[in-house]
Amino acid sequence: MNRHFFGAIALSFLAMSAMPAAAQQAQDARQAPARHRMQTLNQQPIDLQTARNAVDSLLLLREKYKDHKFKGSAAGPAGVIEGMKNSDVREQILADLKKYGFDSIEDWVGKFMSVGMAVSYVQRNKDGKLEKRIEEIKARKDMPGNIKARLLAMLTALIPPKGNAEMARQLLADPEYAAKVKKLIHRRKPAK
Repeated sequence: MNRHFFGAIALSFLAMSAMPAAAQQAQDARQAPARHRMQTLNQQPIDLQTARNAVDSLLLLREKYKDHKFKGSAAGPAGVIEGMKNSDVREQILADLKKYGFDSIEDWVGKFMSVGMAVSYVQRNKDGKLEKRIEEIKARKDMPGNIKARLLAMLTALIPPKGNAEMARQLLADPEYAAKVKKLIHRRKPAK
């Protein structure tokens, strides 16, 4: 499978670092860009075994289909889903995902993204910076209401469902899975 194609999923681990920066830029500019449209991921509660299965299945698919070209018309997770569903190896992918307990491509992507968001939250929010930032924005009297609402919605969406942060801590405490997560985040650059 084309590593770039699955990069859209693995980048969910990095989402938390980019979104607060975008929120800060919008706040500093005192207006959100007119063309900006953020799609919020509906995070799902995930148990530890499902998290392990999500990580293992992505590693398997990335290796097994690394030479296969997938094409989706949308960016991000929607494009990944579309590309996989429209591919000639769809049935093999579904069979692989079902071995890990996922009902569909959408089910797998949603659960993997939820795992990624929880891991990112645990890794990047050790001091409660996100919650502090939310409280700071709530307290601002000089910020237009529509911008405040967007920023709060965006930042609040980064907080995982109850239990997912603990699941992510357990996942990262396991040396085997900590190494797998690191492998997903830090892809090797192709040789020139």
